[in-house]
Amino acid sequence: MKNKIWFLSCVVVIFFSCNTEKENNPDSYQNNKEQSENLQLIEPKIDKEIKNYIVNEISLTEIKTQSYPEASLSLKPQPFKEGLNALHFTIENNQNFSITTIQNNYTIQTHTSTIVEQEFLAGNNVFLAFLTDKNKLAIKTNKATFLENIVLFDEPVFNTKTPHLFYYLPQNNQPILDFCLVNTSLDELGNQLEVTINETVFYIKKWAAYQIEGLTKKENTIRLRLLDKNKQLIPGPFNDSGERSFTINFNP
Repeated sequence: MKNKIWFLSCVVVIFFSCNTEKENNPDSYQNNKEQSENLQLIEPKIDKEIKNYIVNEISLTEIKTQSYPEASLSLKPQPFKEGLNALHFTIENNQNFSITTIQNNYTIQTHTSTIVEQEFLAGNNVFLAFLTDKNKLAIKTNKATFLENIVLFDEPVFNTKTPHLFYYLPQNNQPILDFCLVNTSLDELGNQLEVTINETVFYIKKWAAYQIEGLTKKENTIRLRLLDKNKQLIPGPFNDSGERSFTINFNP
């Protein structure tokens, strides 16, 4: 059977293949524990500096959030299968969080329960889950993040040792920029995030959530790209989000 190409974005096409045998059994899942341990967040430093970027009267202002160093998210061990799976998460040291899941940097869902239904297809399923606070901002710590490539009937094609970018916000009616970085950080002399809102370009050099202000249209577009210090795109299946759309409801 030919490989299925099932993850789509405007720029990035991720390929995931189907094996000729598709029996739903625990042996169908390849446990890549050693590979998963390579996936690490370089947690942002806690400081008092508030980054602010202004271009063409659009501003991105860093949002300072409360630190939750002990809050943790974990997934109870279980076999995965093709089709719908019931995932049982455990939250420790703080119960006032929601869980956000992102599959293959495309399907974004927020859950208020620790039992999450998730569909996995044959091939590579790069599955990210993290805790979000009461303002729906991501908790950017290793303890609060779960990331695993769930491979069914296939060989792993996701490189767990290289930098990866995952898109989170903005979504509709949430004019906030938020994202997840794995195996990399942002700084003045190193990697940076290129953010294009409508036709305005920003170069973000600090990993944080940002309030977006100054937009004058209800319908907007955004695109995120993870770049190196020379402003070259870092190779990776998700390091160019493609163009995403979001709306803003202005108060009368």
